[in-house]
Amino acid sequence: MGAPPVVLDEIPAISTTPSQLQAILDINRNAYDALAGTYRATTLSRQENAKKWLTQRLPRVTGAEQPTALDIGCADGTHSRVLSALGYTVTGVDFSAQMIAAARELCDDPTQPRRPRLLHGEFLAGRYVDEDGRETRLDGALFDLVLATAFVHLFPPESDEEAVHKVLAHVAPGGTALVSTTVAASGHRGFESKTGADGRTTVRWRNRYELETFVWLVGQAARDVYGAKTSVRPWVVGDPEDTGKVWIDVAVARPS
Repeated sequence: MGAPPVVLDEIPAISTTPSQLQAILDINRNAYDALAGTYRATTLSRQENAKKWLTQRLPRVTGAEQPTALDIGCADGTHSRVLSALGYTVTGVDFSAQMIAAARELCDDPTQPRRPRLLHGEFLAGRYVDEDGRETRLDGALFDLVLATAFVHLFPPESDEEAVHKVLAHVAPGGTALVSTTVAASGHRGFESKTGADGRTTVRWRNRYELETFVWLVGQAARDVYGAKTSVRPWVVGDPEDTGKVWIDVAVARPS
């Protein structure tokens, strides 16, 4: 095992955002700190599911290619690890200190050909620290693949639009963004409880999008960022571990 992970004690405030948004981000960060143990306990099954899902969605990587990927809201590093095994050079970011510590633990595997670079910080603020405690930013950084799974729905209205725009801004020409959330029969939003495997209940902000609303949200952002001819492709899939949960995956191809 490597050196103990370095994390920020506090995420820098987003100076340009309203105090209400900052409060929601703080509540969500505390929630995911509390849920890190649950993610650790289920990592094996989620890695298998993630591998099947990503293999279906993404083009096959050949040995001659060195594609890059940004895993936004990487949580315990499950997707970052799978993407690395599939041949991507991965950067993962998350705002939860406990989640990024879990991700660094999961990805600290000498058998991996390329370990993900895992950064702790707030995505909208764009300020991070790496494992050695060095501050870094990703302003202007472009990736062949940008993954935002179960991420955009953690932002309240208008801020979720800002988040999607920023997700798409990190895609390199000819690259792809894959943005996912769960589908609701009727849209609603607000604070809701979530119970971890240890029985501990925490509270987080959550948007519950109707399918058409989420596709429109991502599609409109794609048109804003890339132009009217952008390819936006949605898939609707069932959750492999919860028959009552349905996911919507929206793939956005940035023109070359």
